[in-house]
Order: sequence, then structure tokens, then C-alpha cells
Amino acid sequence: MLEILDEWEIFKTLSDELKRNIRLAFVIDNSAIYVTKDDNVFGFGKNEEGFLGTGDMKSRTVHTKIEQLCGQNIQGLQFSKYTFFAISGSGSVFAWGRNYHGQLGLGTKQRTLIPTKIEGILGTKRVVQVACSSWHTLVLTSDREVVSFGFNHYGQLGLGHSDGQTRAQTLPKKLDFPAAGKVVTAIACLDLSSVALLDSGEVFAWGKNEYSILGYRDDDLEEQNIPRKVPGLEGIAIRRIVCGKYHALALSNDGKVYSWGWNRDVQHGTGTFKDTHRPTLISGNCDRILDVAAHFESSVSAAVTEGNEVYLWGWFNDQKFRSPTKTSFKSLDEVFANIGYKALTFRPLRPKRYEPTKEKNIATEWPKNYFDDADTADVVFVVEGKKIHAHKTILMKRCDFFRAIEESNQREKIIEYYSFEAFYAFLKYFYTNEVDLNPDLLFELITLADFYEMPDLRKECLEIAQRDVLSVVNARANNDDAYQLDVEEFKKFVLKFCKENNI
Repeated sequence: MLEILDEWEIFKTLSDELKRNIRLAFVIDNSAIYVTKDDNVFGFGKNEEGFLGTGDMKSRTVHTKIEQLCGQNIQGLQFSKYTFFAISGSGSVFAWGRNYHGQLGLGTKQRTLIPTKIEGILGTKRVVQVACSSWHTLVLTSDREVVSFGFNHYGQLGLGHSDGQTRAQTLPKKLDFPAAGKVVTAIACLDLSSVALLDSGEVFAWGKNEYSILGYRDDDLEEQNIPRKVPGLEGIAIRRIVCGKYHALALSNDGKVYSWGWNRDVQHGTGTFKDTHRPTLISGNCDRILDVAAHFESSVSAAVTEGNEVYLWGWFNDQKFRSPTKTSFKSLDEVFANIGYKALTFRPLRPKRYEPTKEKNIATEWPKNYFDDADTADVVFVVEGKKIHAHKTILMKRCDFFRAIEESNQREKIIEYYSFEAFYAFLKYFYTNEVDLNPDLLFELITLADFYEMPDLRKECLEIAQRDVLSVVNARANNDDAYQLDVEEFKKFVLKFCKENNI
């Protein structure tokens, strides 16, 4: 499945052999970073603002190894124009780029051009998402805490206060989120404000009320320094939020998209140029929308429908599309690959996906034969634009976390920041009690087991890691994963292995 890379101009000159060896890739402004199957990380291209993590800002025609990220099982990379964050398979975060406001979370205000691990309170946490503007950063951990750092002049860190122009929060600090009994499932950054989605389907925002992005008219509210619910979405359960630099999009459980904020590039999709302070239903006659996309560094918005039709609106290649316009693109990734002035990835590219197949000859085994069965399922998980069908009763019997889906009557739920193959294996475990997964993704599955509080699955993964994954080649990387995941029994096993093999 090399076509996903071939849509990007920067990858077209690569050999098929190299493209087959790439498992993850990221692009911004004629620069690319990719991760190979053997867990090496390379960068090449323009290298604006030091995106390639090579210690300088010189362009690279030769693919250059990024030593600090090799062996880290990188699973994601989030970026603004000036700041860059890579998430490892064990949940560590590496940061580099501009840092005048401490937005890298490294305890300094010095520019850093080499990926550097964020410590402090994140040193012992497992991170599942990073969101960033050019000036501030939010982090979501596996235990559902939100952490922030960077510029806070308008309260965009959500810490209950605003700081002066010269002050900054240079180390990660936890937010006290004002939503008792509810947990944050996704975060997003705009230029000077922040947004979060809760498991209840509610959307909260804080920071500067620039272009009415907090849901209030500019004249009524200048800023707020703690998260508060966005008005105008009462009675609407939201399952996904995405943001551009000054506008936000919210996708509801029933497949409708609401937009608000700045609209001079018609990125709202409402048919007008007018800014709006209240979430407004986009115009057009799209079918039920399955997923939406936007990026901090772009003024285009896009959506894919249940019928796999791709729509876009906003400023795209010197044209302004006021309403959702049907395209010939086959995916949301393709939209962003074809932005002429600045192609960029809004999510990781996975050019070689493992496609799990259903087990055969299980007609007499229940509930194995009902996994991913569209005819009987009553809940659908959408991961990387692909559906996995499941049953609420089976999920709730084994995991209390899924009771929130039943209580909110959600039919569909978008899963972010995990790969399709890992989440497929995670759900399949509910039906089979078996781990069916490429061993390279075991630590991602352990992160899922921790997030959803599945101790039996965690134990099974660790047994497989000890039995099948550990080798002389990857022992050191596995040792780092063991410490990051705080798995005492695996730490001891790896240390013993290293001593026996003189590693």
C-alpha cells in the first residue's frame, strides 16, 4: 500500500524498496521525517525551523538519521510552525524547536534543535496526545490528566491565572479540570487558546477569546484562564474536535459538523465570510460525516462521509470554498498532501498497514464469531478512517470505561492517537482472550491496557514481550520501555537478559 506515500510530492522520488520499509511518516513544508520498520528515524528536506531535529536548520538532501528518536518506537509527531513533539511507544515525549516562552516544557527558554525528552511530571507519565500552537502546549496522559506549559498571557494554559508577556511556564504543570466525574478524551490548541473534549461529549475552551473562539462575542469576554463549557452545543454530543489557527470544528455523534471562530478564509463551511461566536452547523448536503480534519498551520477544513466521499472547504490552493465541496480525493490525507503552498500531515501516515482478518472456522465459538460483525454490532469505533464493529454489552462486561458509551447512547466513536492495528487487537481481545498483534506494537497495546484499566491484557502482553520480543538487538530499547511503563517484573527480566548477554 505505497499509494499513501505517492500522493506526497516529497516521497515520489523514493525507491519502492525504501517506501516498503517505512512504517510511519510526517511532512511539513517540503520536509519529511519517517520511521522504518527496524525503528530507525530519518529526516530530509527543507528543515525550516529545525524540523528535522539534526541540530541545525540546514536543508538535507541526504536522508539523515535522527539519533535521539531511533529505537524509541515513535508513534506520533505533533507540530506547529516553530515547535515539534514526538511521542514514543512507551509514552515519552521528545521536544525541539523554538522555546522563547518555554513551550517545549524543558525548563528553559532556549531554542533546542535536537529532540530532547521532557521530564518533570511527565517523566513518569504515559502521554497519549500532544497539542501545540507556536506558543503553548497541551499534553494528555493515559490517566486522563491534562498538562500544559509555555506562553500564558491570556490564560491559555488553563492554570487559573494569566502571566505577563515576559513570564512563562517552562515546566509541565497539571490543570485542575472543573468537570467532576468526567474525563478528557482529546485536546487541541489554537493560536492563543485551548480546547478539550470530554467523554460526556461536552466541549470546553479557555484562553484568549480571539475571534469569539470561546463561544462568546469579543465584546462580552476577553479571556478566561480556566476551562469552561463552550455555549451553543447544549444537547449535542460531540465525538471529535479539530482546530485550525483561529477556528474550531466539532463532529457530533449523529455525523454533523459545527464550526465557530475566525472565518475570513471561509474555513467554517457555512457559506459566508462572517466570523461566528456560536458553533454553527456547516452548510451543504453531505451524507453522514464520519471524520473531520484541520491543522494549526492550514486554513482548509475537510471531511469524509460514511460513503467514503471526501469534502473540503476553506482556502485551498488560492481558491476559497465557502461550503463543503465534493472532491475526487480518496482520503483526508490526500487533501492535505495536495495543498500547493504547504503540504502537511494532520496525522501520521502509515504506508504499510497490517490488515487483520477474521478467524476462520469459529462458527461454533461465541462470542469470537461476532467480533467486527457489522450486522449485529451496536457500536462502531473509527480508527484512522476505518471502522471496527463491536457490542456494548461485551465491552461493558469487561471494562467499566465503556459504560460512558452506553450512557451517552453513542453509536460511533472516533479513536485518536492509536494505530488501527493496535486498537483492532485491543477490541479483539474482549472477544477472544487472545493477543493477535504484530509484536512491534505490543507496547502500544500495553498503553491501551493501562488507559482502559485492563490488567489481564497487560499481563498477557508482558508475557509475550518476555517470550517473543526481547532480543540482543532491541534489549536496550525494551529496557527503556520497561522503565517508562513502570513494569517491575519486566524490568527485572530485561536486566537479567542484558547481564546474561553482556549488553
